[in-house]
Order: sequence, then C-alpha cells, then structure tokens
Amino acid sequence: MAGAGALVEKEAEQALDISQIDPRLLQVEEFVDKLRKKVLMWEVVGGAREGGVVVREGASLQSPEMRQRLATGSIVREIAEKGDRLCYQLLSGFGPPAGWVSIKVRRTEMLASVSKRPELTQQADLLLRRLARLPRPLQNATSFQVKLSNAITEQIYSPKTGCLDRLAKEATAAWLNAATLTRPLDVSAAYPAFPTDDAVLRAILEDPDFVPLRRVFPKPLMSSEPAAGGEEGDLPPVGMCPSIDPASGLIPDAISTAFFLDVEHCCLRGAVRFGPQATQSMMTRTLPAECGPTGEFAPGVHGGAISILLADSAVYLARLTWQPNAMLSKLSCQFSKPCPCLQTLEVTATWGLEDNWAHHSTGMTTKVKAGKTTIASAEAYLMSFPEKPFKLPVHLPSRFSVARPGVDWVPPELAVAKLPPPVQKMPAYSEQEYMKAVFDRDQAVLDPRSCAVVEEVGTEERNANQGWRKHLRANRPIRGIGEIHHDLCFPGGLAPAAMSSEKYLVQDTAGIRFVGAIKLGPQASEAIYLTEDGKKLADGTLSLVAHPAMGMAALDDHLAHLPRCDGREKTSVTWKQEMEVKALLPVGQELEFECLCPEKQGGPVGTSVKGEIRYEDQVLVTLSAIITSSDRDAPGSAGL
Repeated sequence: MAGAGALVEKEAEQALDISQIDPRLLQVEEFVDKLRKKVLMWEVVGGAREGGVVVREGASLQSPEMRQRLATGSIVREIAEKGDRLCYQLLSGFGPPAGWVSIKVRRTEMLASVSKRPELTQQADLLLRRLARLPRPLQNATSFQVKLSNAITEQIYSPKTGCLDRLAKEATAAWLNAATLTRPLDVSAAYPAFPTDDAVLRAILEDPDFVPLRRVFPKPLMSSEPAAGGEEGDLPPVGMCPSIDPASGLIPDAISTAFFLDVEHCCLRGAVRFGPQATQSMMTRTLPAECGPTGEFAPGVHGGAISILLADSAVYLARLTWQPNAMLSKLSCQFSKPCPCLQTLEVTATWGLEDNWAHHSTGMTTKVKAGKTTIASAEAYLMSFPEKPFKLPVHLPSRFSVARPGVDWVPPELAVAKLPPPVQKMPAYSEQEYMKAVFDRDQAVLDPRSCAVVEEVGTEERNANQGWRKHLRANRPIRGIGEIHHDLCFPGGLAPAAMSSEKYLVQDTAGIRFVGAIKLGPQASEAIYLTEDGKKLADGTLSLVAHPAMGMAALDDHLAHLPRCDGREKTSVTWKQEMEVKALLPVGQELEFECLCPEKQGGPVGTSVKGEIRYEDQVLVTLSAIITSSDRDAPGSAGL
C-alpha cells in the first residue's frame, strides 16, 4: 500500500491548490474547525430488533410519536438536550429529519457519542465538511415553515388580490431603497466569496456611478398579523425583506454575485464567481481505503449555471428600474467561450431591446465577460402584471415536500473535490463505452428524500416492457484516464436540494427522446427570507415559486446528453439556447419533462434539440438548443 500512498501524494502535488484562489474554501475550512468544537454527534446504537428508536415531536414522553423510527446506525447532530432526551438533526442514516429521542431506555444505551468511537472519525469529519458548505444562514435550521408560501404565491402572482396594483404603483422605489447598501462597505464582510484584492470587484466599487445592492424580495406578513392602518378586509401590506436565491448565496459553492446599479442610466454591473458546484463534471476517484475519499472536478462552468446568472441579472434590473412585478417570459442565450470556475468575471445588464409599453413588456441584454472577452450573452424578454399574469399550474395538490436543510444538500463528492492538473489530450470517445456507463444502475445519485423524484411502484417495469431504459449521466474521467463512468454536474446531482430527476431513453421513428420527471427543491426557490442583517433565517419561510431560470438549467443537461445516445455528438457542448416561460414553476412538486432529438437532422454547427416541462397537460417551460461537440468549430462550451 505504500505505492498507493506515494501515488496520492504525487497527485496532490500536481493538483491545483484551490484554497489560494477560492476564498469560500478557506471559510469552509475555518468553519469546519469551529464545528469540530461545538457540534456534538451521536450514533444510534439501540433499537435494532424494533427497527430503530422511537422519535417524538417534543421532549415529553407523552408528546405525539412520529410514524417513522430513527434507524440503528444513523448519525445525528445534537440540537438540544433535556435530561435523557435529545433533540436531533439527522446527518446520515434513515428516519425523521429532526425530532426528540431517548439517549437511554431502562439503562440500555440508545445513542452513543461519536467522539468515543474512533472508527467513525473519518465519517464524522466528512459530515462536518458537508455541513459547513450549507448556506451560512441555514446552518442551524432543521426545517422550513412553508405555510406562508401559498400566501406569497397569491399576493405576488395572482392579480385578483389587488396586491400587484400596489406593487406596480409603489414598490419600485421601495424595492430599490431596500436593496441599496450604504457606503463605505466592509468589502470582506459584504462579499466573502471574493478575494479581498479582487481587481474586478474593486474596479466596480471605485466607480461612483454604481451603488452596491443586496438581494431583497417582497414578503407578506403572517395572516394573523393586522395590517397597520388598513381597512377591514384589506390584505396585509407587503414588505421588502432580505433574501437569498440560487444566484445569490442559496447555492454558495455554485454562484456568488455582487451586483451594482447605475440608477441614472438604468444599467446593472456586477462581479460573479462560479465555484466547483457549478462545474460541468465532478467525479469521485477510486483510491485505497486508507487514503480517504477524494474527487476532482472539471474547470469549466455548466451552461445551466450561466443561464441562471444571465436571467437573474436581467430580471433584477427590470424589477429595480422598470416594474417590480417583472417576470421572465423569454431568454435567448449564446455561448461564445468556455466559462472558467474560480475566476472573477464581470456581468452587465442593460436595456437593449425595443419596449412595448402597450403590452407591458420590455427587453434586456446581459453579458458575462472575462476581461474584454465575452463568454456568454443573452437577450431577455420580460412581462409585467396584471396585463398578462403568470400563474402556477392549475390543479396543483395542496401537499408538497421540501428537503430540510442538512448534509444531504451537499454531495460527498463536493466536500472532497480538487481541481486536477490540465489534461493535454483526451482519449478517443467511445459511444459503446458511453452507452454501457449510462445504464449502469449501481451509479445512481442519492437526492434528499423530500426532494427526490418518487416513482410509482411498477413504473420501471412497465417502461422496460415498452423498451424504455433508465438513463444515468456519465462522462469521461476529468484526467482522461480510465473508463467512462457516472459523474455529477450543476443540474445533475451537485445541487440535489435544488433539482432532481429520473429519465428514460426512448428510441422510435420520431428520433430519440428522454422522458421522465423533475422535482425542484428548496434551493431552487426564488426567495428564502433572512433577518435584516442577512445572517440568519427570518422565520423559516420560503417561496414555493422557483427562480425563473431553474427550468432552463434543469432541461439543459438532458438536452445536451441526448445527441450522444446515438453517436451524433461525442461530447455535450451547448452552443445556443432559447427558453420560453409559459407558467410559474412550483417548488416541491413532481413535474413531467420530455426532450426530443429528431431522427434525421444535423448541421455543420451541431444538433438541434428541444424539450419541455409539463404539469399534467399544461406546458410550463419550453427550451430549444443547439448541441455540438468539442471537436467541432462551434465556439461555445457550456456543457460536458
């Protein structure tokens, strides 16, 4: 085994030390050290014969018992202790995500401290590293209050309430005032994901025409709170509340932004960094057990993450300078150059298209640049209420599920991944090897249980009888060494609490298709509300409406891999995308999707594909794209 250890040491020397270029990683390491001192972990050692230990809703032994037991072997985090009763947060294993259990029952030990079990040291350390990568305001959260989400949907997105009329008349200035940060700023505190000497960020900060912004979103008061000064029957007033979303801290190792606004000229400018969670591909490396788990990720950013940034900058500019109820209707993206991870880029959004005031619509042009080089650009078309309201799908069930904040939001691969040295030459692509890997059922991704798509019993068997085969994502190893095998990417397992999916490959006379289900989780929400200082959850409330570009990100990866299934493209590179939003995407509900690659078509640039997300018979989002390969002449490189 000495040779294996020497190999790992040699690879460590070759790999890029990303802690020198990723301030977020330094914060994570510092936070892990703090967690080691204050987080108490317990292993469930009792209840094996009964299927686990009893979990109750409260500390009292007379409080209601939960249906599910906490499985033996699970590891939990101590939230509170009262005598022999423990309030826990589930870290690994099976059982309710949180609840109260007994440490001892009639002198029999039910839970044992992990600190007294050296064999669990490595597993406990990995759990801490995953916990440390959660959004900081959510570190201590064990659940979300979602009872207000329906009220948010009604008040912000349904014109019948009249709330939108108030927003349209009054909220533009309120939104801008609440979003504006005052100078001077503590740069390291305001923008912790950026290096303190970052040249791009400094250049924007030094421009007096641009004022710094924070993320805010309208939040209705609880229904039990009276509307100050309101008439009987009035809706509670809407307040602007600090928030986080997928483009501003809700997926912290994917996208970090710092937005600034030129109020006079109505243009937005900002700095952005994509982290390893936004990568095109991440894999776990196979190493000897004593070396510990490790992994590696590709240096390029996935097209889905870029699309979210482009859409977000356009929508935020429109809400600050045009209409607070502006909603994304169409987005056309062009990818010109590969987008790098762990490098500060500049994003701009300007009024760029012809406005149609009669129909309450406008257009924005957005760009992402590295120096003077444009990496990606987009034209966004926005609509405002109440002329053409966007609504959630009809007949949505009242029940929904969202994954509580926990380590299952962070894949193990992310917690141990490194950036490998550049590959000089990739081996030749093998379609046969790729098709073998995508049907390898032993490589399935595990999503948070309340975010994962749940298939009905017998679905897979029925689909198999029709010739449909469950398809998993696969790629060449990042270093180019070894066989094609399962990997993760931004919309495919690297943000499991944002989106998850199950898909089947179908081949018929029309072409090749992916059909399946998509579920958007809490990390896809357009607003999780924070306290005024932005450091903690306000009250655990989140919006059940997804960020406007999450549908694009979810479909993009499926579309990109479809032409590889019959050998038309050797790698998955998105060159161009066009999305149309027809209805709002709900969080916590299972949605259907279908992607099609027509049988006889193709061109010098790439392969045209199209897809849509539906709920029952209602189409919510459509996306068309041109997919090409890295060996073609097309300039874009937004997928892998």
